[in-house]
Amino acid sequence: MQKGIRFYNALSRCVCFGLMLSLSVTFHAAQSQDKTQHKKPDDDDIVRVNANLVNVDVIVKDKKGKVVKDLKAEDFVVLENGVKQNIEFFDATLGNESSSSGTGPVTVTTETSTLRTLPRNLVALVLDGQTTEATNLKPVRDGIVKFVKDRITTEDSAALFAIAGGLQLVQPFTQDKEKLVSAVERTSHISTQAKTSEQRDIAATIEKLRNELAGAPSLEGITTQAGGSAAAQTMITKRVLEQFLQLRSTLSNQQTRPILAALAAICEGLRPMRGKKTLVMFSQGFVASEVLDWQVQSTIDIANRANVSIYIIDSTGLKGGVPQSSAVAPPSALAGISAAVDQESRIRTSAGESVFDISRSEGINRQQDLLFRISEDTGGHFIKNTNDFSDGLNRVDDEIRSRYTLAYRSTDQNFDGKFRKVKIEVRRPGVNIVARPGYYAIPPTQVVPSSPAEREMIANFSSIEARSTLPIAVETNSSFKAQDGAYVVPLLFDIPPAAVQFEERNGKRRLQLDVMGLVRKEGEQEILSRLGGNFNVELTPEQYQSILNDKIFYRQDIELGPGNYNIDLMVKDKASGKTAARREKIVLPAVNEQFSATTPILSRRANTVVPTLNKPADVLTVGNMQIRPSPSRQFLATDNLIILFRLYNAALAANGKPVVRVSVSLMRDNKLAAKRFDFDLSEVENDPVPHLAFAKFIKLTGLTPGKYIAVIESRDMVQLKLSKTEASFEIVQ
Repeated sequence: MQKGIRFYNALSRCVCFGLMLSLSVTFHAAQSQDKTQHKKPDDDDIVRVNANLVNVDVIVKDKKGKVVKDLKAEDFVVLENGVKQNIEFFDATLGNESSSSGTGPVTVTTETSTLRTLPRNLVALVLDGQTTEATNLKPVRDGIVKFVKDRITTEDSAALFAIAGGLQLVQPFTQDKEKLVSAVERTSHISTQAKTSEQRDIAATIEKLRNELAGAPSLEGITTQAGGSAAAQTMITKRVLEQFLQLRSTLSNQQTRPILAALAAICEGLRPMRGKKTLVMFSQGFVASEVLDWQVQSTIDIANRANVSIYIIDSTGLKGGVPQSSAVAPPSALAGISAAVDQESRIRTSAGESVFDISRSEGINRQQDLLFRISEDTGGHFIKNTNDFSDGLNRVDDEIRSRYTLAYRSTDQNFDGKFRKVKIEVRRPGVNIVARPGYYAIPPTQVVPSSPAEREMIANFSSIEARSTLPIAVETNSSFKAQDGAYVVPLLFDIPPAAVQFEERNGKRRLQLDVMGLVRKEGEQEILSRLGGNFNVELTPEQYQSILNDKIFYRQDIELGPGNYNIDLMVKDKASGKTAARREKIVLPAVNEQFSATTPILSRRANTVVPTLNKPADVLTVGNMQIRPSPSRQFLATDNLIILFRLYNAALAANGKPVVRVSVSLMRDNKLAAKRFDFDLSEVENDPVPHLAFAKFIKLTGLTPGKYIAVIESRDMVQLKLSKTEASFEIVQ
């Protein structure tokens, strides 16, 4: 399978593949099935880290609840884990002429003179066309127009974005109210991508099926013909329900991915800009399965690093009237947010309820919904149940203008990924302080989608590598040419089943692995991509027995441009606590026209696959056979040794085809261990770039246990060029 998530940035893309089970347990990185809790007490209280400064937004109120706006930098004291910190940057509340008094502002190296001329208050307005329906879009637009006309001042600059399949910049940052109003009027089309109505229809079908099952006879004890017929109908209804649940989850992910990517892109674009930065998104809400948890956390981390507060306003508004379907409307506001009413019913109720009321898709309960988490974890708020959207924007604006911003360089420069408590004190009696009490100590170049436990693993990489307790064999040597001068590099590793702990539960064996890979350019700290995930697999007795004589196998493909890279790989068996860490180096030369071969991949297994149109080519598939590599390169004498590699830039003969002869010699102790094998290649494959594919097997029968080297010589018979590669392996008893 090649379903998965594609991570994009300027230098790298990671293609994640779906989970597979064949004769061995095969992990591919798209699945994340661990039911981890992301909302610990401290998780609600994360301040933002910008460059190597810790930024803290603070609101100060007197005993009557009135905002205090006349404080200076010397009025504040910052303590981190009880240690006093030196305030290096101070920004007063908006409208206060004492801005940046007491200390000089710290210049971030990525800023330019153009960025410094922008106003102090930057507001990115975002219309979520992925979820907002056309009937709700007009009042949202009217509210934004009123806000622009009434609230935008000379201290402010606003931009308008729309999410409709992808991110659209409708109006760049400007102080021109007429441009902003005109841009809002051009967004009437964005709701064409909304899938909320489709979600509602699916939810209605799910509820109908559940009601049918509630009245169906039990499957236990049915033996009569009539009862058997009823049982068959019940089983069919269950299968149909499962399909609709899967469809709803898939549709939810389709909605959510572009929204999270858009939020992250906007925040990253705001990162080099100074001032008070706010993102306000209008959305009817969305949910995400656990496979997207990493992307949710990544969005929060990127916003925090850029010092952007995200506010989310429910574009459903507050509506009276009847439900939009046969669902029962909540009898009270309390019932609408509790389990008193079925989730699907609440989704379809128009009396102030929307998709925000789904706490988690497919029965995984959480105390708060996705967008509440995003807004609160980035210093903003979630605003709902209001028809006056300009009023919601005014509430956001009032809070922005009441904030002080303090920045300090921590005296503890050991970025260990742990939570640090931050306490703000004011040298003025009788005031109350509103500020987040801490942050995760992550280096500014290492904001990656990860949990606190994973962050601790990153910080302790060197010690884990020095004392690895989990034996793994890693392979990253093979790189295949892709389009536009890039390469696809499969990250491969396998683990002996005896090295991990299987938990027995309900007659099945459970395997839990945490995998994390960090891709960096050699010599640089900035993380280009995060790989891996949390894997939780339950094996039937037959599956468990089948892997005992094989390996637990993992594969994830990375697409990179030419250059030298390091991959820091960390693996943990959750049941036993065993860990492993490896640093692998990847060298990718600039693409040239030389006749060359990729580093061979060795395997003992291949699976038949069905070719699919419009699906990207798999670098480890030749024809209808997908090769499953053996990173440990250990084989039995009864195995067939499969060798896979690709050849590039072979010259064409007079008949328009290349002629390449491949010779494979199995060597042991510098001596030929078996007769040489010769093969001829002439068929060019063009996907993704022209190449010759070599995928052959050699019988190992008759070879004794020991270490061997496969010496592979590829000769271009047209231009008389030679490419020579080697691959070592071991035959075990």
